[in-house]
Amino acid sequence: MMTEENSKWLTDKYWVAELNYADEVRKQLTLPEEVHIHDATLREAEQAPHVVIKPDEKLRIYDALNDLGVYSIELLPIISPDDREVAKDLVKMRREGRDTRVFFLCRLDEGEVDFAAETGADGVVVECPGSPWHAQHALGMSGEQMMERLTAVSAYAKKCGLYTSSMPWEVARAPLDHLERMYKMLGNAGVDEITYADSTGCGIPAATTYMVKKIKEWAPGVRIALHGHNDFGLATAFMLTGVSAGASTVHTSINPLGERAGNAATEEVAVALELLLAVDTGVKLDRIYDTTRLLSEITKIPIPMNKAVSGDNEFTFESGMVVDIQVRMAKTDRPSSAQAFSPQLIGRKGLKFVFGKMTGGASVRYGLEKLGLSATKDEVSEIVKRVKREAIIRKWSIPDELFEAIAREVIHGR
Repeated sequence: MMTEENSKWLTDKYWVAELNYADEVRKQLTLPEEVHIHDATLREAEQAPHVVIKPDEKLRIYDALNDLGVYSIELLPIISPDDREVAKDLVKMRREGRDTRVFFLCRLDEGEVDFAAETGADGVVVECPGSPWHAQHALGMSGEQMMERLTAVSAYAKKCGLYTSSMPWEVARAPLDHLERMYKMLGNAGVDEITYADSTGCGIPAATTYMVKKIKEWAPGVRIALHGHNDFGLATAFMLTGVSAGASTVHTSINPLGERAGNAATEEVAVALELLLAVDTGVKLDRIYDTTRLLSEITKIPIPMNKAVSGDNEFTFESGMVVDIQVRMAKTDRPSSAQAFSPQLIGRKGLKFVFGKMTGGASVRYGLEKLGLSATKDEVSEIVKRVKREAIIRKWSIPDELFEAIAREVIHGR
């Protein structure tokens, strides 16, 4: 029976670690009541190699992200005349009643801020290098010149009435004294939000915790956002760590499309925040699966089968022992207990069992039951043997139709 006491870690759709909610664990965290999912797919996806998204597709993606429930999206209008028109269309759609806010990414250019204000964007993300080394080699500026320019443009955006998020990137590799001065300047400029950007995903969780707490100290009262990439496979962990330290906005992208290994995945971060930390994101989790498939079709980038949350293998099983456990658990009062969460949570229909080299008797008996067939113990063993042999030849699982053919041949003695 589900009770109020266990409802955070155990419901009819998921069962996660109770230890996540132990008092000794929770008292180490500084969690916000809610987290804004700032989805950067419309910008980051086209920064991924080989990807082009047409204007009408961008409008379709915005609608999908609005339906998903993300708080805001981000576009880079200066890329092309088409993108400037898309920016105007997105703002129009927003004014027609969409909930998801529209933000433009701006460089250190008041003209780009003016375009955002004139177009009617909800806000801007003002970006530039955040380390002195990158400022020198990317912009030809000193670290001091860069932070002064960032502060000036951010203050200008705020003066224009835009929600202003300042995002110096590469800060995880910048000197601490430089960061302190920069974040204090931005806080004093009255920006709404400061983004801690680990642009190459190379900070360990302890470093992320330290930096978020420092930014809160240097710029009190300013919302903290997180932007991270997945070069070390730590992007989702980066987001959870930063939120646990008090950050309340996360920059993510679907699938997760972006530079190099991509950003933090919207689908992974939303599910993890909701289930593991019990933080409200506003995301409708049951729309995740369809949204990830739509983005995969539009961008022509396939979703890895073994990807967390949205990969096909997340709820597909072959091993006989595992299938047996799945079938047994499905008959209990915790039917999704063999996984952390049920397929229905993210909008999938159910589990999928396939037949292959690892198939066992339990898998075969389950498959026969679905076909309305019955077999003796010896017949089940023979079916298992033939399925394994065929899978080895094909070096893959076998189609359901072939399993049925094998089963009928064995049962009917052919």
